[in-house]
Amino acid sequence: MHSIVVAGGDTRDVWLCQMLQSRGHHVRTWGIRVPGVAAFTLSDPAPTVLIGPMTGIGEDGWMQAADGRVRLTEEFLSRMPGGALLAAGLIADGIAERCLKLGIQTIQYRLKSSFMWLNAVPTAEGAIAHAIGRSGQTLFGRPLGIIGFGRVGLVLADRLSRYGALPLVFERTAEKRAMARALGHRTLPLDADPRPPLDGLFNTAPAPVLTGDWFGADGPDWVIDLASIPGGLTPELRGAPFIADRYEQILSIPGKVAPIRAAEIIWETLGLALEEDSEDGKIVRRAHWRSNGRFPL
Repeated sequence: MHSIVVAGGDTRDVWLCQMLQSRGHHVRTWGIRVPGVAAFTLSDPAPTVLIGPMTGIGEDGWMQAADGRVRLTEEFLSRMPGGALLAAGLIADGIAERCLKLGIQTIQYRLKSSFMWLNAVPTAEGAIAHAIGRSGQTLFGRPLGIIGFGRVGLVLADRLSRYGALPLVFERTAEKRAMARALGHRTLPLDADPRPPLDGLFNTAPAPVLTGDWFGADGPDWVIDLASIPGGLTPELRGAPFIADRYEQILSIPGKVAPIRAAEIIWETLGLALEEDSEDGKIVRRAHWRSNGRFPL
């Protein structure tokens, strides 16, 4: 079992602490309060695993936690044992380089393909739940657009079809349109003109693709933007009053609608990342992890 410190930023980190403690790990919190879990202080022994927030660790070591910012200092890193693990959504290059010199393994889980795929499920299902609540209607038989056919777009189209909705994928690249068609979905180029009537629209593309013509009189009743900051809205439309009742950007859906599963996904991703290192024949720096990272998944 590991000595783990979780520098938590949101509800998923609360569940992560409770889940890890229930599995027998020695867990302490840093910058977040979790009932039944002790708080970490800088005078405590350094952990073998430090899990930082989804928002990441900055170049100067600062992390944004629920109770304010906490800092990962040079002295703290030097006290972590060789073979320890530092994980966070993102890790600044300088921190990662220092860890390399100290023999500390680093994982930026937001950049892991396994995390992105696993996280696409609660993102898509949360977006669907929000769409139902927003419209006051079921999705059965309704034409709904999806901009982008990446991981979230693919899972979203699949779930909408299972609900009996009529998803239409708008995708810029011919290859992804072909992929969507091979999976049984209707497709159109992103710049298709004219567009068929839609009851609602989901944007998954991290680019300014939501132009004014999506908000015309014949446009969808609602537009849910799932893209990360700054979102898919073109700059000239930000703050425009005529889209206020129809446009909504929703960030960090997994942590809001499915924090328990979101916590499990973080832990699964760490184990899978270490397993990939083993399979690739890479040396996990003095870590002595087994092929699954010794993480009980």
